[in-house]
Amino acid sequence: MPDMFDQASDLETREREAAISMARSRLSGGPGPEWIDGRPHCRECGEEIPAARINALPNCSLCRDCQQEMENN
Repeated sequence: MPDMFDQASDLETREREAAISMARSRLSGGPGPEWIDGRPHCRECGEEIPAARINALPNCSLCRDCQQEMENN
């Protein structure tokens, strides 16, 4: 029978793995940019995402500034 410390450790592991999974999905770009008139736009602020960023991260959904702000919070 697992003791309280084992249970706490298992819970911590599951919570950490869930947090990592959520962070990876956000960093991988999630649903991708919003396309307006054939151009990619940030899903947060609506600014156009530069072609260089889209080429480097094809599924990114945020501009660089919004991505940095999200990562800092």
